Amino acid sequence: MRLCFFCQEDVTAPQGGTGTYVRHMSRALAARGHDIHVIVRQVGHAPEFETTEGVSIHRVPAPGPSVLYSPLFFRGAREKFLELHRHHPFTALHGNLPLLSSWGVRGPDIPPVIETVHCTVGEEMKAQAHAALRSLNLNELIVRTIAPVWLYREKVLLNRAFRVIAVSAGLKRELVEQNGCPSAKIMVIPNGIDFGWFVRNSSPDRGRAVRQLLGIGEQDLVILYLGRLMKRKRVVDLVRAMPQVLANLPQARLVVVGKHTHNATLLEQTAQALGVANRLMLVDHIAYQDVPAYYAMADAYALPSAYEGFPFTVLEAMACGTRVVASAIPGIDEQIVPEETGLLHPVGDVEAIAGQLIRLLSDQALASRLALAAKDLVRTKYSWDRIGELTEEAFMSVL
Repeated sequence: MRLCFFCQEDVTAPQGGTGTYVRHMSRALAARGHDIHVIVRQVGHAPEFETTEGVSIHRVPAPGPSVLYSPLFFRGAREKFLELHRHHPFTALHGNLPLLSSWGVRGPDIPPVIETVHCTVGEEMKAQAHAALRSLNLNELIVRTIAPVWLYREKVLLNRAFRVIAVSAGLKRELVEQNGCPSAKIMVIPNGIDFGWFVRNSSPDRGRAVRQLLGIGEQDLVILYLGRLMKRKRVVDLVRAMPQVLANLPQARLVVVGKHTHNATLLEQTAQALGVANRLMLVDHIAYQDVPAYYAMADAYALPSAYEGFPFTVLEAMACGTRVVASAIPGIDEQIVPEETGLLHPVGDVEAIAGQLIRLLSDQALASRLALAAKDLVRTKYSWDRIGELTEEAFMSVL
């Protein structure tokens, strides 16, 4: 098959889950013998074209902040696609929602389209519906403003798709019940990770090196959050839980890794008000190759999010042997078996979050048992080889 993927993120240096997904999925399908092309947004001085691990990457200029650059990306992606398609027709196209990455390519003569849905616009809006405008960063404000247009376009792309891939069973239910997408049209194929790469790069030595870099002592118990500082991620709940955690474990500290936005300032203000500012450390965005070392540095990974599709960070932490405490929400509850591969808590229940963190950090036998079971689960179920095979079947079912 000759396949064309669309992704606003540059897959050679992804900034989020969608870019990570396209990076690994395109390589997995290329390794299976397919001719894979990916059209991405050009960032900085990256070349307009390159080939990496069998994948042809085409970059189109779309200057401006994220969200706002999308119209420019749609136009550039359409022009690049038509140029490539005229020269050598594609068998099928692959888009990603909710970023609407394939929106620019429209018309009666395009090949069959498959859309992978990582989350939906409707649930994104619900997760921040009651948030005060002053608590939202610029991107979140723009998203709230353009939500009606976004919802309409999402519906158009779902209706156009010959096949829809949902990254979790919970997301499939959402697509059927709230978006009216036919159940028979949807295949559930979870995200995967490069298990071997995370294991190789999360050695204790690398973890100790990160601690030294950050000035964290060997005796400190580190709670890590790594990801985007979006309102729906509810990272502030971890800060609110710290007084209770510290009352039981004075050596605990919270390390938040993510690109600094307005929400980072809110975390600092909350920590100051609660008297735990000296136990909070904010680390700006780090390179993807350094991510495993940060998991290795931590004693627990926490994801208190209100909404997720099928988060990579939980799988990544589990692969690195880092114990996980996370929200009991669809997507996460398919990754974590409570009390077997991790610990769950209700969304927004700060007391429960603190309680689960205290359990995990103070009970070494529990922590070791969870870590071993979680690592084995990721190794056997979520490798990109397996996920690539399932996605290949999805394309073949369309053809």
